[in-house]
Amino acid sequence: MMFRLTPLLLYALLTACGSTPPTTTLPTPVVSDLSGHWEMDYGRSDNVDRKLQSMYREWRRLAERRARGDQRAGPLNVPVDGASFRRTVDVARFADLITSSQVLDIEQTPADIAIQRENDYTLSCVFGNGEPELLVDDLGSEVCGWDAHQLVFRTQLPDGIDIQHRLSLSEDSERLHIATRVDGPRAPPFVINRFYFRFDPLPADYACEYTLSRGNVCQTGPQSAGSPQTGSPQTGSPKTGAPQPAADKSL
Repeated sequence: MMFRLTPLLLYALLTACGSTPPTTTLPTPVVSDLSGHWEMDYGRSDNVDRKLQSMYREWRRLAERRARGDQRAGPLNVPVDGASFRRTVDVARFADLITSSQVLDIEQTPADIAIQRENDYTLSCVFGNGEPELLVDDLGSEVCGWDAHQLVFRTQLPDGIDIQHRLSLSEDSERLHIATRVDGPRAPPFVINRFYFRFDPLPADYACEYTLSRGNVCQTGPQSAGSPQTGSPQTGSPKTGAPQPAADKSL
C-alpha cells in the first residue's frame, strides 16, 4: 500500500539530515535541467578502497592519541575495533554497489523526471506543484523533490538503512554530481561522490565490439554488410571522424 503525506511533513523528511531545522514554508525550487545522457568520470569519482584506507588510518591515529591521554584526539564516533570497522566496510561496499552505474539516461519534464541507471532500477519523481513526493510501502519509504537547485532522493529501508542521493549540475551544465550518503545501524555514515559528463549516444544502427587486437571496432548497418571501423562506443564518433557507411573500407 502506498500513500502521500502532507507537504510540511515531506519537507521535514527531506531536510532531516541537514543542519538547518525544517521551517513552515517550503523553499521555492530552482529547477535544473538534468536531462541527457551521462557517463561516469572515474578520474573525479571517489574510490571506495582509498576512502576506507584513509578512514582506517585516521581512526587508528586518533585511537593511539587517545590511548596516550592526548585530549586533542577528541571523542571517536565509532570505536576502532574489528567489528565496528567491518560494519563500516559493509556500508561502504553497499554504497559502492548502488552507485556503480556507468551510464545514466535522464528524461525530464516540468512535471517529473526518470533517471535510468545502468544495471539498476530507475529513479523517478513526480514534481507536481513543486512539493516533495513521498511513497511508502512494505519495503520502506522514499521521498524525492527539489532542495534549492539539488534534486534529492531519500530512501529508508525497514532494516535501518537510510540512503540519500543529491544530484546537482555544474555551472556550465556539462557535469553532473551525485553525492550519495548511506547510514547503517551501528556504523557511521558513508558518503560517496560520483561525477558524470555528457555524451552523445551512437546512432541506432551503429554497433561496436571490443577486440584485443584493435580495441573498439564499430560499424554501421548489418555486420555482414561491410568492414568494421575503429572508434569510441560512447561519443558516437570514430577517432578519425564521423561514422562512415558500412561499405567503406576499414579504418
